[in-house]
Amino acid sequence: MIPGFLRRWCRALGLSQTRCAHCLRPFSPLETASGASPATGPGGAAAPLCPECCLLFLPYNGPRCPRCGLPPVEIGTDKQTADASSRPAPLSRCGQCLQEEPPWDGLACYGLYEGALRDALLRLKFGGELSLAPLLGACLLEASRCLPRPDALLAVPQHPAHLRRRGFNQAHELAKALHRLTGLPLRPELLHRVKPAPPQAGLAAAQRRRNVRRAFQAAPDAANLCLWLIDDVMTTGSTLAEACRALRAAGARETRVLFVARTPRRD
Repeated sequence: MIPGFLRRWCRALGLSQTRCAHCLRPFSPLETASGASPATGPGGAAAPLCPECCLLFLPYNGPRCPRCGLPPVEIGTDKQTADASSRPAPLSRCGQCLQEEPPWDGLACYGLYEGALRDALLRLKFGGELSLAPLLGACLLEASRCLPRPDALLAVPQHPAHLRRRGFNQAHELAKALHRLTGLPLRPELLHRVKPAPPQAGLAAAQRRRNVRRAFQAAPDAANLCLWLIDDVMTTGSTLAEACRALRAAGARETRVLFVARTPRRD
């Protein structure tokens, strides 16, 4: 319990309340509703989430394909767990990964593309709410604990024409947030998108692969580096796979993909 004099002092200085990054309601970061402890968010650090919203941003630690992160069809948000330190339950590779080995060397993902996590990602990407990037970057930090430390971070790039229209790259905003949390070098110059493509939303897997074929070009400086490639959401993995192939062609030693949410299969 925080002493009364300290609460009064914080209130006088305007330090007693902040706004939750998700629901936007004011709350005290110094004390939860029970008066017991500060609210914490992803990554185990103090986060701009009220105690109620902290419960909405739990990591997914259930069974998933170890190569692409796909959970079984029957898994949904009701299977998520609050224990961020627990290891994902073992699961054999999914049918797609048995047929075709993904080109990345490792993978980490925070949660499923559902509920509050999906809402926050949509608000960042389409609503331009860049204030959500630190929260989602903390999700990436939590997910990344299973990966070996890289030489550098980079985000899946957008084509310059697309970037001019939107004004920002949500994946790069997430990479910047993770860079600030970890101090790892951020190297956006290592990968460029050289071919524009129509939006991937709503397309079948084969169409997505055709859309991004030879869409990326990696710089020679990627040679011999171990990299984390950052994105917001993985649906079929086509974009991440094509970006990894470009980095491999440039001589990158290892590329691991790190993203906030995995779209669960609904068939």
